[in-house]
Amino acid sequence: MELNATGIAQATKAADKILEFNIDLAFSSPLKRAVKTAALMLEHSGNNNFIIEKDNRLIEKYFGDFEGVTFDEYFTALENNKGLETIETDAEVFKRTNDFFASKYNSHEDKTILVVCHGALIRIFLRTLGLYPKTNILINNTALNVIDFDWKNFTLEQFNI
Repeated sequence: MELNATGIAQATKAADKILEFNIDLAFSSPLKRAVKTAALMLEHSGNNNFIIEKDNRLIEKYFGDFEGVTFDEYFTALENNKGLETIETDAEVFKRTNDFFASKYNSHEDKTILVVCHGALIRIFLRTLGLYPKTNILINNTALNVIDFDWKNFTLEQFNI
C-alpha cells in the first residue's frame, strides 16, 4: 500500500522529530509505506546520505484471516475467541523484533539507528519488555520512540513523540 497525501505529510513532518539526531543507519519494514516514510523522514531531516536497509523482521504483525477487516470486526472476533488461529502470536512478533534489535545494536555499537516499523510491532515489543507506559494510548502514526540498549537491557527514553 502506498502512502496517501496524509501519510506523506505526516512523514515529512516527522522529520522534525529526528533533527537532533545524527542518524548513522536506517532500517525499515519492507512494506512500501514504511520505506517511503523512512525516506521522507531522512530527506527532510538532512540525514539522507545512505541507503535504507529493509528487514522482514520489521513487517507488521500478521493478522491472518483478519487482514483488511475493520477494527470492530477484529475486536469482535477477539471477544468471541473465534478465528484467531491464523493470527501471528505476540510471542512470535516479539521474538523476531527482539532478534532484529539485538542483532543491530550488537553489530553497530555506539551508532544512532533509525528504525521505521509498524504500531502493533513496536507496541508488542515494548509491552513484552515491560516498557510500554501504563496507558491504553496507541502509538501514533510516525511517532518517535527512542530506545537505548546497554548490551544487556533495552530502555525506553522517549515515547510516542
